[in-house]
Amino acid sequence: MFTAMVLFCSVYVTGDCLEATDSKGPYLTEEACHARIEEMIAATRFMLPHLTPIGTKCDYDAGNQT
Repeated sequence: MFTAMVLFCSVYVTGDCLEATDSKGPYLTEEACHARIEEMIAATRFMLPHLTPIGTKCDYDAGNQT
C-alpha cells in the first residue's frame, strides 16, 4: 500500500514549507499513488498559488506481516 505525500514551499518566504499527506489513500499501486500526487499538486496550485511543489513521495507500507 502506498501513501501520497508532497512537500510544498512558499515562493515568497524561504524555509516556509508544508508537507501534505494524502487522506484519501492508501493506494494499491505506485502508479495510482503518483496519479493522486498529480491531483494534489493541481488542487494546491488552485487553492494556494504561492506554494510550489519541491518534492513528492509514494511512501510504501507493507503493513503488519508476521
